[in-house]
Order: sequence, then structure tokens, then C-alpha cells
Amino acid sequence: MKHTYLYMLLCLVCTTTLFAQKRNFQLDEVEVVGQQQQTANQYRNTIITLDAEQIQATPSVTLNELLDLLPGVDIRTRGANGAQADISMRGGTNDQVLILLNGVNITDPRTGHANLDLPIDLATVSHIEVLQGTALEQFGLNAFAGAINIITMQPMPRDTMQHHIALSAGSYGYIAPSYAINQQTKKVRWQAATNYNHSTGYIYNTDYSYANLFTAGEAQSQAGEWQWQVGSQYKKFGSNAFYTLKYPDQYETTKAIIASASWNKHFNHWQLASTAYYRLHHDTWYLFRPNTPNYPANYNPNRHITQTAALNFKAHYSTEIGRTSFGLEVRNEHILSSVLGELRDSAASHFNPYAYEKNRLNINYFAQQTFVWADNWTAQIGLAGNYNTMFRHNYAFNAQIAYVYAPQSSVYASANRTLRLPTFTDLYYKSVSQIANTDLSPEHSYNFEIGTKYNDLLANQWRISLSVATYYRIGKNIIDWAKRPQDEKWLSMNHTRVDAMGGEATLQVSKNKWFVQASYSFTNLVQTMDKEYADYISKYALDYLRHKATLQFGHPIYKGFGGRWTLTYQQRNGDYINAQNEVCAYKAVYLLDGRLFWKNNKIEVYAEGSNLLNLAYYDYGGIVQPRRWLKAGIVLNL
Repeated sequence: MKHTYLYMLLCLVCTTTLFAQKRNFQLDEVEVVGQQQQTANQYRNTIITLDAEQIQATPSVTLNELLDLLPGVDIRTRGANGAQADISMRGGTNDQVLILLNGVNITDPRTGHANLDLPIDLATVSHIEVLQGTALEQFGLNAFAGAINIITMQPMPRDTMQHHIALSAGSYGYIAPSYAINQQTKKVRWQAATNYNHSTGYIYNTDYSYANLFTAGEAQSQAGEWQWQVGSQYKKFGSNAFYTLKYPDQYETTKAIIASASWNKHFNHWQLASTAYYRLHHDTWYLFRPNTPNYPANYNPNRHITQTAALNFKAHYSTEIGRTSFGLEVRNEHILSSVLGELRDSAASHFNPYAYEKNRLNINYFAQQTFVWADNWTAQIGLAGNYNTMFRHNYAFNAQIAYVYAPQSSVYASANRTLRLPTFTDLYYKSVSQIANTDLSPEHSYNFEIGTKYNDLLANQWRISLSVATYYRIGKNIIDWAKRPQDEKWLSMNHTRVDAMGGEATLQVSKNKWFVQASYSFTNLVQTMDKEYADYISKYALDYLRHKATLQFGHPIYKGFGGRWTLTYQQRNGDYINAQNEVCAYKAVYLLDGRLFWKNNKIEVYAEGSNLLNLAYYDYGGIVQPRRWLKAGIVLNL
């Protein structure tokens, strides 16, 4: 691992000559003529935006911890500090969220477990946009329950350069150095970053190490605006009982590479945009940890190489009444595997580590019309389609309307149809604990939502922000892994219908360095059919976060000293089977995190802790989460 990290650091030194930094990207891509049109469209969807100031105001040290603070977002972890985590929204599964990095779809077609294998750390992030609902303009099939767009770096003054150097250490042999460089010139913006994260583990076989390397850029020319990004990640981690409680010696290694190039051009009333992107993901999973006495002779681990490549084109035409948009994307998804896919003709021996293969081609398209009238009304209607060589034709649509009743304040309503294709794991995975189903159907849903957002500046410079939303989702053919308590293996299946209803509310009050934010989300899933599966235990689809309440508090102490605290209440629905094969109900849990710090314009020194109450709890049944974890660090911005 040391050699890997040194190699990545050398690559970083070489790539700092590249231009980097992706431009600010909005999920809704609202860039039309007229400021009022921008304002109205900005509040048409349920979009939660976390900017750099809000990110710094939390005691989070990883991207996963930050996302877990958002209402309606559920981060379920195996391991710690980003070793592996699954993201779901509004009672959905980890395969139902579209993940974007600087607006580029990096969602993994093999499994949602790999969606957060991102080559960045929290220090690289400028802001995050969370979209609750469909994302037609992003060709987002996997935006079944929502989408997360992670944007790196924000604009800087011209002809400036910044260096970010950080080092933190803590319990369980934790150490995490990082470095980033950012520069803004007249026509070019660029960024490069690297970080390393390591721990010896909080219980047996939960050690991990991973390293990231990332560079991105933007350049202006007469031909248009160009953006690009390249990143890689190497990760290895002990996987104590991650996928089956009977085997505590599981182990996993992953490698990920992403690359994309984008172009867009404005002229007259037109905006044209095109993006090409590629993602490569290697995964090797061992039921028995290598180089240990328990490792059997002639054992072959599960190996997967997943490649995704796509090219898309979008066009927008703006007038006084709104904007017309349409686009086309060709996306190819390919896997080589020891277990996933169909047996290759060339696989003459079971010793071939990649004896199985599958390829599927997607053609995605959309057309969308936005209307703006009477200064503060906006509406949108759109249709999207997908042709897949395995599942043929499927479609999605959306319809939305919003009224902006005050600056940065609106009420809105929306209805949409979303869909998701089965992953390669859903279709083909077989192991000592799982049996897949090649006859799965795509899942789809009808979603209805109403909500409001309010922002205002009160007396004495206090700012208040309030958002409230409620929704109902009718889910059809919902994909899940389920089994009876007495069965040995989980089965891949479609639930005929699973409905979800719920809501979210967030209130924030802030002034200077003081802020208080309270949020609450509620989700209730109703399985309306499948009586023959009434005694089955769900692994994903019916195993959701019912209640989630979060209270965040930030305050100054004295001359640069301050504190940040987060108290979270979670109550998960459903049951799980423990190591003794007993059916257990998830228990509610309170989690307290905090950070004390001193900082000025260039230096921050801090001490922080997660799970300060030292509670034992479970995100996934039977996999114990870390107890109290203490860390300290220093950050230099030069």
C-alpha cells in the first residue's frame, strides 16, 4: 500500500500541470435568458444545497458522515470512515440513488455498494446538491428515489493559488493526511488533490486503507467552455461479516478510475453541451482473508471488472416564455466476472478468474419544456426514454409547477414516473448465502410531492431558512433480497407493489458564527401485495429508516475557539437475523458527535469525536458499528 500511495503522489505532482476545476453544476441545469427565470427554476424541485460554509460548520470528517446529516438520506455503513457505505433516500434502496460527480453519472451498474467509491475526500468538496426526485436532463435512470451531485472546488479570485494541507489521527490507529492545490487564472481554473486514510480497525478484521488521487479543470475559449476530470482510488479493507455473519474473515479490495470531458457553448438563444465519460471498477472479494491460516487451498475469490462508457449531447433553446431542452445519450455497461453474467465461450476452465461476462447497451433520450410567466410562476413537463438491450423500452416523465412568493422562497408541486434497471448483482449473483434471479423485471414508481421553502433575513442580521416537503410513492416490481428466517440463502425477487409515504422538515437559524439547525424526516413503506412473502425478511427494500431527527449546533467560544455538535435520532424499520440465527428488531439509537476547534484565516486545529455516547448499534443486521472514536487534526490553508 505504501508503494501505491507513493505512486499516486508522484502522479499528482505530474498532473498539477493540468488545468482543473469543474464549474458549478446544477442538477436542473437552469441557464436561461433572464434572471427571474433562473430564480423561479431554482425552486421548482426539492433541492437541498450544502455550500462550503455549511460543510465546514459540521463535525463531519468524511463525505459519508456529511451526507448522513441530511433529512431523508440514509447512509448505512459497513466498516468505518468510508471503508464501505450504501446511500439511500426516502425509504429506497442503495441501488435507487443516482450519484453524480461534477454532473457526471458515475453510478455503478454492478451494485450500489460501489456507488460511493469516489476518488475524493471531504476537503475537496465545494458543495453538494441533493435532488429528491427524477433527473431527466442527467439521463438518470437510477434517480429512482433521488440524486446526489457532488461538486469539487468553488470559484476563486483571479490569479490566485491555494494550498490545502491537512493531517488527522485518532483511535484505532487512524491516520489521514491530505493535500490539495487550486488555482484560478484569467481563463483557466484547475485543481488537484490526494489523500490517504488508514485504520487498524475497531474490532477484529475491520482494518482498512485507501488512497485517492483527483484532478479536474475548466478552460474558456472562443469555441466554448471545456471541463474535465480524472480520478483514481485504491482501497482494501477487512470485511468482518459484511455479507454473511457466518464468515468473519471476509476481505475486499477495490480499484476505481473515472475520467470525463465536457463541452458547452452559448450562442444567441441556444446552449449546446456534450459529455464523454468512462468509469472502471475492479472488485475482489474474499470469503477468507488472504495470508491467514483459515485461507483454504485452491480457493478462488469473487472478481469483477465493471466498465461504463458513455457519450451524450444536450441542446437548450431559451425564449421569453421558457426553455426547450432535448438530449440523447449512448451508454455501454460491461462486466467481466468470476460469478456475474453468462459463461464465456472462451472459458474452457474453471480456473479462469473471469469466466463470466455480460454487456448491455443503453440508449437514453429526453425532451423537456420549461415555462415561466407572470414574473414568479414556473412550470415544467418532460418525457424520457430508455432502450436497453436486455430490457427493451422503458420510460419516465415529470411535471412540476412552482410559485416564487418572495426572494429565495417558493411553494411547489410535482409528479413523476421513475425507473431502475436491475444491476448485474441483482440478476446473476450466487454465493454461499445468495441466489440471484435472471428473470427480474425493471422497477418503476409514480411519485407525488408538495412542499415549500422560505428564506429571510431577520432583524439584527439573523437569517432563517425553512423547508417542508411531503410525498407519496407508488412502487411497482420493487427489487429486493429476501428470505425466510429458517432459510440459508437470500433470494433476489420483485415485490409486486411497495408504496412509500413521508415527509421532511428543516429549520435553520444563523448569525455570524452561531447557527442552529433542526431537521426531521419520516418514511413509511406499505407492502400492499405479495402475501406469499409475508413471513420473509427483507434485506434492503423493507429495511428502511422510519424516523430520523437531527439537531446541529455551532457556536463561538473565545477568540477563534468554537464548537460544533450534532445529535441524531434514528429508528429503523424491519428485522434482522443475528449471528445466533435469531430474528431481532432494530432498536432506536441516539448518536452524538462533536468538534472543538481553534482557527484563523490560515490554520485550524481541532479535536473531535463520533458516537460520543459510546453506544452499540447496527446499520445492517448483525454488523456492529464503531463505538466512540476520537480524532484530532490540523488544517493549513496557504
